[in-house]
Amino acid sequence: MALRAGDHSQVAMNGLKEKVLTLDTMNPCVRRVEYAVRGPIVLRALELEQELRQGVKKPFTEVIRANIGDAQAMGQKPITFLRQVLALCVHPDLLNSPDFPEDAKRKAERILQACGGHSLGAYSVSSGIQLIREDVARYIERRDGGIPSDPNNIYLSTGASDAIVTVLKLLVAGEGPTRTGVLIPIPQYPLYSAALAELNAVQVDYYLDEERAWALDVAELRRALCQARGYCCPRALCIINPGNPTGQVQARECIEAVIRFAFEERLFLMADEVYQDNVYAEGSQFHSFKKVLAEMGPPYVTQQELASFHSVSKGYMGECGFRGGYVEVVNMDPAVQQQMQKLMSVRLCPPVPGQVLLSMVVSPPAPSDPSFAQFQAERQVVLAELAAKAKLTEQVFNEAPGICCNPVQGAMYSFPRVQLPPRAVQRAQDDHSAPHGEAAASAGEAEPVPRQVHPRVLLRRPLPSLFRARVGRHVQPWTYHGQGPGVSGALWTCSCCLWGWAPAFLQAPNKAVKQPDYMEAGCVHTCMSLPCLCPLMSSFLSWGSVQAWRPSPAGHFTGITLSCEMALAGWRAAPAAAGCIALAETFHTDVAFRALRGPGLGEGRRDGRKPQCTGT
Repeated sequence: MALRAGDHSQVAMNGLKEKVLTLDTMNPCVRRVEYAVRGPIVLRALELEQELRQGVKKPFTEVIRANIGDAQAMGQKPITFLRQVLALCVHPDLLNSPDFPEDAKRKAERILQACGGHSLGAYSVSSGIQLIREDVARYIERRDGGIPSDPNNIYLSTGASDAIVTVLKLLVAGEGPTRTGVLIPIPQYPLYSAALAELNAVQVDYYLDEERAWALDVAELRRALCQARGYCCPRALCIINPGNPTGQVQARECIEAVIRFAFEERLFLMADEVYQDNVYAEGSQFHSFKKVLAEMGPPYVTQQELASFHSVSKGYMGECGFRGGYVEVVNMDPAVQQQMQKLMSVRLCPPVPGQVLLSMVVSPPAPSDPSFAQFQAERQVVLAELAAKAKLTEQVFNEAPGICCNPVQGAMYSFPRVQLPPRAVQRAQDDHSAPHGEAAASAGEAEPVPRQVHPRVLLRRPLPSLFRARVGRHVQPWTYHGQGPGVSGALWTCSCCLWGWAPAFLQAPNKAVKQPDYMEAGCVHTCMSLPCLCPLMSSFLSWGSVQAWRPSPAGHFTGITLSCEMALAGWRAAPAAAGCIALAETFHTDVAFRALRGPGLGEGRRDGRKPQCTGT
């Protein structure tokens, strides 16, 4: 049958019509989305896992996912009380079992009474089960010292991420120079850049100050805002506190200054507070934006618009897979809230099991309940071990040649500075200079330097045959986190538990491992000895900024990112090989730069001294 005149479907050379949906015809905003946490490296890891299941021989027997803060995937034990209540709600016949404590049964019965048909299998209302929204409101009031919270301003969500994207959708408007701009911190969590790209909004970067322990400076906010007003319409300011991936906890004075700035500049505030339970450093304390806003009084408390987010995925819970979270809005226009409710209705409702877990997080056992002692003990174990790993991560990084790290005050991440010698830069330029090098040159950097070398190499390179147990690993490309001008972001991840396959002499928490000497072999390395060998200590990630380290004037850096590969600390007698091992993650590992073939870190600094982070 002949095609009609003007038919856009063309006959290809093989006789088939072109597809309606192609890369050229699809939504261009989706094409621009980059989300390394779930990007091509993860897809390659899935391919490798499938090949291993099919019996394909590899130089490793499993792939350990170290690309995301997924505590339970890395061995963290679920909190017993949370799972007991969830089990009772999922299978109500267990309410007759003597194996469950009475307070867990009461909680489950209360929740089931609020569910349609007394079943978790029924839809809830789009904003979440009303009873649980009331639980969240009471939790916020306790957290903030009695400041009122209205359940009608609380919306349950599919994790905090879903709520963040929903609020961004409300904010996005305009075309060209009137497009909505959103200020986000750099280094950043890639959710924000990905969501803004999908929504065709403008990402406005403001840079945290690494030299002052990742402090947030209002002067930097003002610089970013004034510059952005030349090409977009900035309407929102996002704050992540405690910081992801930088691990800082904002002081109250800083939060007050940010609120004043947002009020003066008419910016909607978005407070990402999902790590509010993860505060470790002495003298650090979490202050919610809502509490500070309320205590500042008029006009801020009555006029400044705010959305704050929380989740069951982080904290001590680590219940990532159940996708439970919420957003509380303050001073939002009631008409806009109706539109927000409509937008949420399109997706019917957040997962009901996630809502149940959220209820348990915000209304845990009381001191008089039989489950209280066990709940408190399990909670404290998780938080104490995270705090210990935070301190040890900082300590080990700062003892390593060419690496320095600010104090880890909170969250689940550290962000060390890795300084690279010139040969590492040159090798990466030779390998991957094309698009990123051009971008660097156009941005006015001293010389084009690639911002990313995909860590796919780590999944293919064999680990030394000296290892009795071999494990392939994947991490995410570092540039998605970003860094200040001239410095690219890097990712160090150490959320894995090595118990059971680490060398025997390493199977003890906090064991110091003697640093082998690779310098003459042409590798830059460091030995990491962190207490994640116990399965309970399995969720602490370490992210990093990378600076090209060359004998140029102090302060002149050009960003670069290299690929990563895991090497156990037991690799002492392995022969030097051209290319060495790639930049790696931490827990009980040796770290070496694949790009180096000559002298080590001393090459970048003639006196051979280790650089220091002034913020530490």
